[in-house]
Amino acid sequence: MRLRGHSGWISVCFFLFAATPGCWLPVLANVLKGRDWGHLVTWAYLIPPLAGVLSPLVIAARADQKVPAERLLFWLNLAGMPFLWFAFEELERGTRPHAFLLHFTISSLLTAPIWPLFNTVALTSLRDKEHRFGFYRVWATIGWIIAGWSISALGADSSPLAGKISVGIRLIATGACLLLPHTPPRSRPAKNWRELLGLSSLALLRQRDIAVFMLSTFLFSIPLAAFYMHSSLQLEALHYHHVAAGMTLGQVSEVAAMLLLGLMLRRWRIKWLFLFAMTCGLLRYLAYILGASSNSFAWVLFGISFHGLCWTFFFEAGRLFLDRRVEPEFRSQAQALLSLISTGAGGVIGTIAVGWLHTSMVVENHGSWSSYWLALSTMCAGCIALFAFGYKGGQGPQSVIWRI
Repeated sequence: MRLRGHSGWISVCFFLFAATPGCWLPVLANVLKGRDWGHLVTWAYLIPPLAGVLSPLVIAARADQKVPAERLLFWLNLAGMPFLWFAFEELERGTRPHAFLLHFTISSLLTAPIWPLFNTVALTSLRDKEHRFGFYRVWATIGWIIAGWSISALGADSSPLAGKISVGIRLIATGACLLLPHTPPRSRPAKNWRELLGLSSLALLRQRDIAVFMLSTFLFSIPLAAFYMHSSLQLEALHYHHVAAGMTLGQVSEVAAMLLLGLMLRRWRIKWLFLFAMTCGLLRYLAYILGASSNSFAWVLFGISFHGLCWTFFFEAGRLFLDRRVEPEFRSQAQALLSLISTGAGGVIGTIAVGWLHTSMVVENHGSWSSYWLALSTMCAGCIALFAFGYKGGQGPQSVIWRI
């Protein structure tokens, strides 16, 4: 059996790529608060989505036009790794917040394109991808869960050690990139500045259903920003101390959702699958309201368990939806465009919006979590209505095996 290029390395990289942020992302707010840098929480969570606006589309265009995707993954991981270490080293010292933000920004800019590029490798390399993708992608969820459990087991829920552990995982992930299946460019070299910057992919928005999906994704990503920013803070306020482990309940439900993804795509129309996922996102925050009103972290943990269903059946199914609806030469850019709109633009607006709401409704209002989550639940309900009435369903490239 050949070692290099075997599809099993896709599972390995899914595991490692997810475990890296899984160490620090769910607890970053607590780590900053523990260093008396609580005023930086919104800024720190703003940096990754802002990086997602600036870099993925341009770099993904290189994968479509010139450079093999797996080679780009190797260099991006290698370049971003030392800056992630420097960021958490500064956080551990606790003396130069601006240096932390600078190193964190550079790391985020270099690594923002990793997920859309890697999804291109996976979707290009796998046969019968609608059925098999979930069985490979589930290893990312397992990686995230094990990372969260490990951080709690080490007592690092509020420690910069969480970030330093993630650097070690990224080092292993960098080496694994060299063993991924070869994914050569599928498009001709860029002929003008629009193609060079990857902006030609914006033509995909002329298709009504893709435009409605992208708009819904952007709007739905705004309240989603609160999940990692403030779920952990609410758990801490309710005196739940194993935050990193508790946050993995969303990934536990995600494991089940990933294993069912192929079956759901065959049995359900994609419109109803997306609506089901968005409804789970709404139920997540409604459970948070019950947790706040009853002063019980059990309701919050119950709400977290809906996150995996929401994420898988909307965002991950959305990647497969795009892969089926666009031409092969635009697939890397389509995945990058989705990341730009969701974790990029949606994440930026969402981080600013929920940061302001949290300050005005919770911090300045003596802990009124119920009103805060009610406002975000209203946003989720609006997204559901928009998609329900806007999406019509139609035929696109290679979409014939789907009931769309």
